Amino acid sequence: MPSPRVSVVTPSYEQADYLPDNLASVGRQRYDDVEHLVLDGGSDDGTVDLLEEYEADATHDVWWRSEPDDGQSAAINEGFERATGDVVGWLNSDDVYFDTTTLARVASWFDRTDADVIYGDLAYVDGRSRVTEIDVRPDFDRAKLGYRIVVGQPATFFRREVVDAERLDTDLDYCMDYEFWIRLSREYDVRHVRDVLAGFRRHEAQKTDDAAPVNAEVESMLQRYRDELPEPRNVVVDNAATELRRLAASAAETVGLRRDPPTLAFDGDFAPLTEMLSNLGPGADDVAKALRRWRT
Repeated sequence: MPSPRVSVVTPSYEQADYLPDNLASVGRQRYDDVEHLVLDGGSDDGTVDLLEEYEADATHDVWWRSEPDDGQSAAINEGFERATGDVVGWLNSDDVYFDTTTLARVASWFDRTDADVIYGDLAYVDGRSRVTEIDVRPDFDRAKLGYRIVVGQPATFFRREVVDAERLDTDLDYCMDYEFWIRLSREYDVRHVRDVLAGFRRHEAQKTDDAAPVNAEVESMLQRYRDELPEPRNVVVDNAATELRRLAASAAETVGLRRDPPTLAFDGDFAPLTEMLSNLGPGADDVAKALRRWRT
């Protein structure tokens, strides 16, 4: 049986500082059948030059455009429509695939499971492209979606038929992924795989850095699904136990990766082990978010 074709959809706007790592992380994949679609919103920061060079040098299929559009969700939806792969990933322009065999492992995960959607674990990457934390995600549990985002978006992949049938809500500016997971989980098999697949970039220019509009949109969105999701307070105790297990798993994964590091797919490196271990666990913002969700 031939290996599945993997399409990667990347929305982009004014991300020339971080886009090179994104492009490299796809271009360096040791996998034969890759398609990368980059949908740029008309950037004037040098992005077009980067994309022209990327397309010229690529040994895999590259399609891109740079023109004004209707925002991130609309761009991703366009990418879903254009994608020709059997498996489709969504990788924002400031995020990266973790190592050079990520897509080969993704294809293998789909071969071994009948899941419609898989998501793996995340590495957090700072503005200098250092891996500062490993986040082992919890196994999928729809009941927890009213309380927290279970799925790590950059490490998520879909079978072709999912993105053929479903689209992001273009009325949402910040939590389109969160709403997408809730909606998909109504009828699709969503499954976690224990594997660090992607790096999520944390930097000051992120559009989610301003918490107030993000929180307002999330709370409004969740109201749509209150009748079908358990009340957050009903899963708090169970979630605390899940977090403790995740913390232990993340610590073990961190030590293992520092002891035997993979070949990263982007121009980055690992922070010192002591720093990575000190970053594990929920921060103050995570606790505040959980308390706010519980009170709501």
